[in-house]
Amino acid sequence: MNEPAIRTEEQIISLFPDRETQVCRGWVLKRMEGQLLVYPLYYKFSEGDIPENIRRCEEISRQCGAGCVFRIVEHTNYHLSSILTDNGYRLEKCGVVGECDLTRNAGEPCMEGKIQGELFLNNGNGGTEYVMAGETVIGIKRQGLLFLPDGNLSDTGLEDILRFAAANGIVRILADIPGREELPEQYGRLGFHRAYLYRRYQKNKEAKSSGKEG
Repeated sequence: MNEPAIRTEEQIISLFPDRETQVCRGWVLKRMEGQLLVYPLYYKFSEGDIPENIRRCEEISRQCGAGCVFRIVEHTNYHLSSILTDNGYRLEKCGVVGECDLTRNAGEPCMEGKIQGELFLNNGNGGTEYVMAGETVIGIKRQGLLFLPDGNLSDTGLEDILRFAAANGIVRILADIPGREELPEQYGRLGFHRAYLYRRYQKNKEAKSSGKEG
């Protein structure tokens, strides 16, 4: 099991305390933007029980009127991808999580100078704050951690975020970069490293329409 990645996924999940959360036999289910996102972080059952747990997640998704999406971190759940495929799922997209530890002076050259963008903090619930650019949320902050839910940022934007982080007591940044399998070059240049890859699986429309949801 990829324990560091699982711990990081747990931290990302905890940044959304206002979103409805359930646990289904070790899998964390989170309502996110019209979808029921399943994080299969732990195993509490045998391989033969996995299809039944998939069906349980699908039933919960039907009850809440949201599509069921599985997010699988690399080097975990080795058989789940093939079992999902056998149950009518397809690879929806992949992404990579980048990490920067500012306590190690990562990206120090780009932290010098004035922040060009109009970034500011907006208070949320339960100790969570939002990093705003105008009316757009670009980051979620809790204590010394900053999470960028869409890491497809411009070079200048990323440098501004690093300066903002250094000025606001942020010591660690996580960036979820969809559509990538490797860390983009500008992230590596600014001191990030590739933490892990994840893949998201969603049921084929054909399987849904033909009533193969089990």
